[in-house]
Amino acid sequence: MTVRTEPGRRWNSQTLLAAALLIVGGLLLWSAVRAEGDFGLQGPRLAPVVITSAWVVAAAVHLIMQLRPRPEAQEEARAGEEHEPDRPGWLAPLGVLAALAGFAIALEYAGFVVSAALFTVVTARVLGSRNLLRDVIVAIVLPIAIYLSFTRLLDIFLPAGVFPL
Repeated sequence: MTVRTEPGRRWNSQTLLAAALLIVGGLLLWSAVRAEGDFGLQGPRLAPVVITSAWVVAAAVHLIMQLRPRPEAQEEARAGEEHEPDRPGWLAPLGVLAALAGFAIALEYAGFVVSAALFTVVTARVLGSRNLLRDVIVAIVLPIAIYLSFTRLLDIFLPAGVFPL
């Protein structure tokens, strides 16, 4: 569904999704702010307020990016042709689901860091990434940072598996 408003600006599924995420995030943020409890580090209100605030900011940025006119879209509108970027097909959600199932199985045997690294690379490839070096770097750095954050800062232990830190 695409409704043209002016060259380079359109209301499509991404715009509607961003608007819906912004509305839901705003409602959840309002609920988190109004909840009872302490805002301290050990209190029950800080984490929901921080997370929903980040959600609202991300949704607002996404909505603004969708509504901004894009120069290449204006040129295409003048030329009279539409060009959609290559997007993953209908099999991508099944690929992500299979990767998630593999992550859940590997988590028990290989631990969080290895499982998350494999999941990150496979999911990026399924969703259309063609930069393997970037995928591998992110797949190494991100799970290690998450693992150390949870185990060292939050005292929440994730499965160490074959790569204990």
